[in-house]
Amino acid sequence: MEGARSESFTHGSQLDNYGRFMLRQLFEPWAAELLARAPVRPGDHVLDVASGLAPVARLAAKAAGPGGRVVASDISGPMLAAAAARPVPADPGWAPVEYLECPADAIAADDDSFDVVLCQQGIQFFGDRAAAVREMRRTARPGGVVVVEVWAAGYPLGLFGPVNETLRAAGLAEPFPRAYETAGYQVSDAELMELFLAAGLRDVSVEAVPLDAVWDSADEVTAALFGTPFGPLVAALPAGRQRQVRDDLARRLGASADGVTVRTVSNVARGVT
Repeated sequence: MEGARSESFTHGSQLDNYGRFMLRQLFEPWAAELLARAPVRPGDHVLDVASGLAPVARLAAKAAGPGGRVVASDISGPMLAAAAARPVPADPGWAPVEYLECPADAIAADDDSFDVVLCQQGIQFFGDRAAAVREMRRTARPGGVVVVEVWAAGYPLGLFGPVNETLRAAGLAEPFPRAYETAGYQVSDAELMELFLAAGLRDVSVEAVPLDAVWDSADEVTAALFGTPFGPLVAALPAGRQRQVRDDLARRLGASADGVTVRTVSNVARGVT
């Protein structure tokens, strides 16, 4: 599922919309929550798995400082290229960010390479979750930390539940297998605990963390559709039909001209090598 979903992020406008309508509103706030639970220190070497547009890698680069090293890995070459093209603050206090194209279950890095290994909202899409967590464990140094963040099973799916409901009701085809299966976007605390322990991690903990994501208007939150794998399908609809789909999504989210706040909940798992 990782490859099929990632391959759907191929359009430049789609990646631009992802950055404009989901990064600041959703993924950067969640990156801050992830880093708050990961002890990135000056000089650390950090790996960000399934990095996407690299919000986690960028925060890690700031925390690791000029003596550190940050690698942003992802299976999607276009996504990594878009991440690398984003402006980086002209700050000598940041570590450089390297971009590495590889799947999560075969990370192209040596054993014991990183002090901290992170993954934001990626593990649910991996075809072999256990292999991916073993790879994270393999690339972490003895005494290193692995921290994973994933939408939590047992809670509403924030933005993406209503998106799935809206587009399924509109009769749009799935852009990748099981795209409308909400449960496939979430992982339970029990499964995360099992994955971490099976990989040989110790002192494992899993915390359910809530966060309110905020969009400034109904138009802004519904424009997020164009930054998802469904974006090209929606963009291909006639203008009037697009408006109907966006209005339906706004209704499901309770959006208004004044904006919308969407509660999201992630399970954050942490383990030590």
